[in-house]
Amino acid sequence: MTIDLHMHSTCSDGTFTPAGLVREAKAAGLTHMALTDHDTVEGVAGAREEARRQGIAFLSGLEISAEYQPGTMHILGYGFDETSAPLLERLTSVQRWRDERNPKIVEKLNRLGVVLTLPEVEAVSGGGLVGRPHFAKVLMDKGYVKTRQEAFDRYLAKGGPAYVDKARLSPEESIALIRAAGGVAVLAHPLQLQAADEEALQAIVQALAKAGLQGLECHYRNHAPEDTRRFLALAKSNGLLVTGGSDFHGTNRPGIRLGVGEGTLQVPMECWSALERAASARN
Repeated sequence: MTIDLHMHSTCSDGTFTPAGLVREAKAAGLTHMALTDHDTVEGVAGAREEARRQGIAFLSGLEISAEYQPGTMHILGYGFDETSAPLLERLTSVQRWRDERNPKIVEKLNRLGVVLTLPEVEAVSGGGLVGRPHFAKVLMDKGYVKTRQEAFDRYLAKGGPAYVDKARLSPEESIALIRAAGGVAVLAHPLQLQAADEEALQAIVQALAKAGLQGLECHYRNHAPEDTRRFLALAKSNGLLVTGGSDFHGTNRPGIRLGVGEGTLQVPMECWSALERAASARN
């Protein structure tokens, strides 16, 4: 069994369509998967149908960007009803906030001497949500930078000269929306929280668990063995499910492969089984 519970399509910032991503997953040997696009469930139905055709077990997924400092906090949702009206309503708000941010990024880049227009960025998005990775792609295509990382380092990263923040849902609302839609709420890639120390990380996770968080992404594309061990211990001490995934974005993030991340990722079957049980119990 090969399991990957974290990946993105052209509906957010990946480079494969939802159906195309499922076919890539099949070619990579995946037997179980979830599509977790940023702040949208647009691709879930199509991915589910293609997974059925390909014989891959599938769970609905989502990754919500939550309000948090100093790092980033993303809340994954699994096994929910993607037609839930309250969920769709709030995601529409989040998408509107993204749309309001993008012209401001263009303006900042123009002031920095970068000749770039919003239609150019929209053209590389594949018709999905426009985000900073799409800006990075245009910057690369136009020769302003050589790599995606350079685009973020020079212009787009938080605190960078072309960075524009956007409104986000609170962690508590993100969790509540997922659970109200019948899903399971999971904290993604805890390293990206940039917690000051273990005590601070424990406090964050405890607070989220009190708000209804049910799982922790302990197996991740670039975790060292010691990272995985300490996050497994953190999940156990807080009574949380364990999940894992590659955070695959296609060619937008070279070197990351479905199922294995940067080469050593291996998500245990128990992660899928426990997540599926929890989702079934909610529905």
